Amino acid sequence: MDFLLIGVCLNWILRKPPGLILCTLTILVKMLPLVSSGCPRLCRCEGKFLYCESQNFTELPQNLSGIMGLSLRNNSFLELQDGQFTGLIQLTWLYLDHNHICSVEGNAFQKLRRVKELTLSSNKITHLPNTTFRPMPNLRIVDLSNNSLQSLEPDLFHGLRKLTTLHIRHNEIKFVPVRIFQDCRSLTFLDLGYNQLKSLARNSFAGLFKLTELHLEHNDLVKVNLAHFPRLLSLHSLFMKKNKVTIVVNSLDWVWKLEKMDLSGNEIEYIEPHVFESVPHLESLQLDSNRLTYIDSRILNSWNSLTSLSLSSNNWDCGRNVCALASWLSNFKGRYDGNLLCTTPEYAQGEDVLDAVYAFHLCEDPMDPTSANSLSIALNNSDKIANHSPTTTSTYNVQDTEGERTTYSLTATIASEHPENTVQIHKVVTGTMALIFSFLIVVLMLYVSWKCFPASLRQLRQCFVTQRRKQKQKQTMHQMASMSAQEYYVDYKPNHIEGALVIINEYGSCSCHQQPARECEV
Repeated sequence: MDFLLIGVCLNWILRKPPGLILCTLTILVKMLPLVSSGCPRLCRCEGKFLYCESQNFTELPQNLSGIMGLSLRNNSFLELQDGQFTGLIQLTWLYLDHNHICSVEGNAFQKLRRVKELTLSSNKITHLPNTTFRPMPNLRIVDLSNNSLQSLEPDLFHGLRKLTTLHIRHNEIKFVPVRIFQDCRSLTFLDLGYNQLKSLARNSFAGLFKLTELHLEHNDLVKVNLAHFPRLLSLHSLFMKKNKVTIVVNSLDWVWKLEKMDLSGNEIEYIEPHVFESVPHLESLQLDSNRLTYIDSRILNSWNSLTSLSLSSNNWDCGRNVCALASWLSNFKGRYDGNLLCTTPEYAQGEDVLDAVYAFHLCEDPMDPTSANSLSIALNNSDKIANHSPTTTSTYNVQDTEGERTTYSLTATIASEHPENTVQIHKVVTGTMALIFSFLIVVLMLYVSWKCFPASLRQLRQCFVTQRRKQKQKQTMHQMASMSAQEYYVDYKPNHIEGALVIINEYGSCSCHQQPARECEV
């Protein structure tokens, strides 16, 4: 319009020189606002965007009419008063971060209807009135992080239906009022991390139908109940790292589109078996640095869509309960951290879970139907990316009490990058086969001896009786020889009247009564 006016004036001057003065005055009147609206001192102007940063301002600079963007970062503002920005009706963004603002009055942003981005981070704000954002219904981005907010007013975000991003990180908020975000139906990103939240109400996030990313890390939450996030149908990422969570449950039966969940750095000891059934599209899960001792098989069965998993730095019990996890990990084709170490029992302490299962044969029991029917134990690299390694499979056919045969197979996958494991396995298998062969030979010999034992016993008894008889005969002959040498007469009766003299004088008669074959000698 101004250029058209100048052209008209030039044409007029060429035709009618007396109009020169009138045309010049007209041009000066048109150019006067441009001259008077020069860039404020100590500021940098880029068209209609004004940057007054790091200049220790405590008040707004002069001559700000017509600007569309204003940055007052790194200054010394202490408070925002009612109507302080009234003249900036064309403003579309306002940066007030890194100041010393302690208080904000309820109508400080009056008449700033066109503002889409407001930054108040890194100040000392302790409270925001309910009406703070009412004059700015077109807000898309609000940053309140790194302040000292202790609570949020229930209607603080009322009317912000175009808001898409909200940062409230690093404050001192202890609870989230019910339905505080009910009007924020376009919100896609919400950051409440690094606060002091101890619990969540079921309807704290009601109305956030388009929310895709929620940050709750570094708070004081002691329990995760997925029922606290109802109707978050578009939520893809949930971050709850570094809380004090001990249990994960779900008291509401519903399904949502969650793809990433970070629960690392908590104190989780128990997870309800059906929790992950409500998130069938989960792709990334972080459960490292907790107090888990085992994973229920029902949980493992619900991890069908996982592509990334972190389970390190837990208190893994490498007993029979670890078999389900070992079997699942051996078949997992995604990425997971390799620092899964046994805490108990003592003999496996400090060992890698899969190494312990393989070395101590924890799950090699084909007769136990409660164990995995097909267990593959893979010793992968630390990043645990699926590799192609040689496998050895043993199949066992077991006949149960009803006559049916059940086949159990044990598959051990040995990484090609560990040749010493192959040598050790060969030695163990060779020794085992030798022991089995020796045992069979001993059993066979015992069986043969048992069959022939009765005949040998009769021979031994007959020999023993014969020997005893010979010993008795020898003993009897020896006794009889000794008796014949000692006894010459058994009975002697003299019949001469002289009595004993007959014996002395060697005459008289005698009668000899003795055993047969003995002679009578006088």
